[in-house]
Amino acid sequence: MEIKFLPSDFVINVSRKVGSLVESDFLIRTIRIKNTSSELIEITGYRFDVKIKGKIVKQILYPREILKSLAKSLKANLGNITDEIRMMMLGTDGFWDDEAISETPVLEPGQEQGVLLESLVFLHKDPVDECVFTVFYTQNNAEKSASMVIPVKEYINKNFYIFPLKGAWLVVNNYDDHHVHRRSYSQEFGMDLVQYTKDFRLFGGVTGVTGVTGEEPDNQSFPSYGSEIYAVAEGEVVDCHDGIGENPPGLGSRLPEEEWDKIRQEHGFVPWAAGNYVILKHRGEEFSFYAHLIPGSLTVKKRDKVKQGQVIGRVGNSGNSDAPHLHFHLMNGPSILSARGLPCRFSNLKDMGGEALSFIEMNHSIVHAE
Repeated sequence: MEIKFLPSDFVINVSRKVGSLVESDFLIRTIRIKNTSSELIEITGYRFDVKIKGKIVKQILYPREILKSLAKSLKANLGNITDEIRMMMLGTDGFWDDEAISETPVLEPGQEQGVLLESLVFLHKDPVDECVFTVFYTQNNAEKSASMVIPVKEYINKNFYIFPLKGAWLVVNNYDDHHVHRRSYSQEFGMDLVQYTKDFRLFGGVTGVTGVTGEEPDNQSFPSYGSEIYAVAEGEVVDCHDGIGENPPGLGSRLPEEEWDKIRQEHGFVPWAAGNYVILKHRGEEFSFYAHLIPGSLTVKKRDKVKQGQVIGRVGNSGNSDAPHLHFHLMNGPSILSARGLPCRFSNLKDMGGEALSFIEMNHSIVHAE
């Protein structure tokens, strides 16, 4: 029996104070179990032992009764995505062998099964530092088990970062929403940043998605549109792309399908998804990513050196974007397909009450940067 997991070195734990306790929040991207024996085996259960300082503080058991549906959903989920989406989800394209994935808990020699996107949130007086995964199985009518230790660690930024925008901003699709950016390897701690109008709407000038005159809001009616984007730290432009046309006005609108396909064919997957973007390399192999910029608004080019706070572009609505906003995240490499997402703490951010805020812990927070 062989057990492997991703990320292969350790899982990043984001901990926050909740009263007198600490909430640990970490995601095991995937666990692969492979039958390396020459005999048939049947998986009968999975168990996660959450540990702090060597002591088990919580156990999560997946019993035999639900393993069939888990096995079927794993096969379906991995089989229904493109190579690029799989890279974005796992950070690699060679972890699973599609032909070897079993649709049941019964594994022939060489077949695989496992777990995908296992999210664990736990309250205790101390942060979680380890998780032990155990698979239970039968082989020749004998009950057996195999375990794998998964280290769980906090991540400390190597730079002091400022927020990439100024003024008040609404944070959506934050890391604590496990169904959006968190599912992607490089975007695990990504966020989308939008602004409200003075009367707390996403756009002005009309009364709804289609106004009383039947006109949809244009991009300029969104208060975030055209806002200056700032380099979060000193660094170098290692990649950027300009010239991708913006999506038409209206929430959720997209370019015509043929134009959408043409962007992917001519420019590739990343500009198709991110639109116009900038990637900066910072000290300590940390990289910041800024997406969906207005075409022609980029003030930098590849290999340019930038200073912290330097304007690098403006908030737009290009690429895979439902409305004008800035997508931002930090990662440990220059590729949004294979780099690992990192938490980002800011030195100039405040919450709605005016208190200093380093790390954005909650989705739909309103934050302010000078």
